[in-house]
Amino acid sequence: MLNGKTAVIIGGTTGIGSATVKLFGKNRANVIFAGRNREAGEALEKETAAAYPKACIRYRRMDVSQEEQVRELAEYVEQEFGGCDILFNNAGIHLAGRILETPPDEFDRIMNIDCRGVYLACYYFLPMMLKKQYGTIINMSSVSGICADYSMAAYNTAKGAVTNLTRAIAIDYAEQGIRCNAVCPGAVRTEMLEYTFRKISYAEKVNREAYPTHTFASPEEIAETVLFLAERRVDFLNGVNLPVDGGITCHTGQPKY
Repeated sequence: MLNGKTAVIIGGTTGIGSATVKLFGKNRANVIFAGRNREAGEALEKETAAAYPKACIRYRRMDVSQEEQVRELAEYVEQEFGGCDILFNNAGIHLAGRILETPPDEFDRIMNIDCRGVYLACYYFLPMMLKKQYGTIINMSSVSGICADYSMAAYNTAKGAVTNLTRAIAIDYAEQGIRCNAVCPGAVRTEMLEYTFRKISYAEKVNREAYPTHTFASPEEIAETVLFLAERRVDFLNGVNLPVDGGITCHTGQPKY
């Protein structure tokens, strides 16, 4: 249970973020979640608050690539809740293409959201954790932050940066009671993945064949992983980039006979 803990979820209106908002609400946390889609955010706040009346659920519209908006969210959380115990950096976008197929403005866009957004949230929320000498940061990386994918140069770069930023925060602030880990999912059945499967007729088949389990994760499974890290039942777990990927990163790439 997260009774009385204040959790901030950035990128919380859809997919993994939405599933995590509901799960944290079920576990009686104070949940402040942010995202750009006001309609989805307000609907999720209403739904989760009704389902879990013992939790405190608040939605705030925010674009993580805008520093002033991140700072304002941090100020709101400190004023209204007295600080932040758990920060889940889940906001992100996906961009396909090799390096020569990735214009500079598109590269900057994905870095601003997927990488710089994580930095900004940590920059503004870490100080209130340090006041308590306690805090848990969970970053959303990817198997693409551990290994490279074909035709995903910018996405691989952004997630690779998140992977190592996670390690840097973990060692820099461990003595102050901060724990920082990342979740590195494989394919998850979110709207983003479903869009790919609709656009590319063979995509689902080849992806299913690539995973040793021949399955994909659900957003709820990833949310359960986030909850495990948030609860800090294993406090010695720090600086880990945890694959939740059906075993795909175990494979050398050699063919199956």
